[in-house]
Amino acid sequence: MNISKICNALGNEVRYQIVKSLKNRSIGTCCNRIEYYENGISVGDVVNATGLAQSTVSQHIKVLLDAGIIYKEKRGQWTCFFLNGEIIESGLTDQIFVNPKEQKTEEYITGRFG
Repeated sequence: MNISKICNALGNEVRYQIVKSLKNRSIGTCCNRIEYYENGISVGDVVNATGLAQSTVSQHIKVLLDAGIIYKEKRGQWTCFFLNGEIIESGLTDQIFVNPKEQKTEEYITGRFG
């Protein structure tokens, strides 16, 4: 896991929102190759959710793949994308997707800024 690549990939607002949406299951899928419990998406799902061009979404997906944040599986003619479980289990996404107000409150309570 390359933290520098992960931070660089998530430094872009669109990629950040794609990963956040995947983590929160807020992008629905129209691909009948992905079950709900798998929490996956296709490029078309991201295009529908964001309104971005397919080529733009594909470029963002490639950066996320190269950083190891997501992985892909070919299912018939579909390519499906999923969050990398290793990154979720590491707790890194919890640090990245924390609400700033909650973080300040937690830091104050733990005495970091008290």
